Amino acid sequence: MKLNLFERLITDNPVRASIQRNVEGPMLRKMGGRTDYPLCLEIGCGAGIGAQVISEQFGAQKIISTDIDPDQIKRAVENLPPELKEKVEFRVEDAMALDEPDEKFDAVFSFGVLHHMEDWKKALAEIARVLKMGGEFFFEEPLRPFLRNVLVRTLTAHPAGGEFDFNEFRNELQRNAISIMNMKRIKNIAIFCVGKKG
Repeated sequence: MKLNLFERLITDNPVRASIQRNVEGPMLRKMGGRTDYPLCLEIGCGAGIGAQVISEQFGAQKIISTDIDPDQIKRAVENLPPELKEKVEFRVEDAMALDEPDEKFDAVFSFGVLHHMEDWKKALAEIARVLKMGGEFFFEEPLRPFLRNVLVRTLTAHPAGGEFDFNEFRNELQRNAISIMNMKRIKNIAIFCVGKKG
């Protein structure tokens, strides 16, 4: 689903970009189990900071960054540094029905995107499908208690099909042959995790 104005202000700003570069990126990189990630997929690229983080911190040779919103793709293209133009390809795609072949990617990234899906389980199944054997899934997501906070519910428009708690998410990872390698929970608000298809 497309972000509302408030959500775009939260995600497309210098503070959020700094957090992705200086907190989330390094944290996720330390959790990884591989030395290289040649071909990567990002779902929900927003303004394009995630693609830059994947290139800089994971050393990806090629990144396909997707978003369902053509306006976000346009912003991401405009924000991309010239030195990454040959490395990053932006596409309008729905994470619940990726137009990618099976077992294509060495890593898939989601910087807080699954909770925007009408059916997060469908998106997770698609991620598992396109991830190579031995590939890794890097993500951070707010959990149901955060999304049901009165302030969050008032200012944002998250679909009910994007809500999950820790146990539901862990069980769905297992159903999709993704084993948890490393994770961190920050209170009961967000989860940072690396999954590896086994």
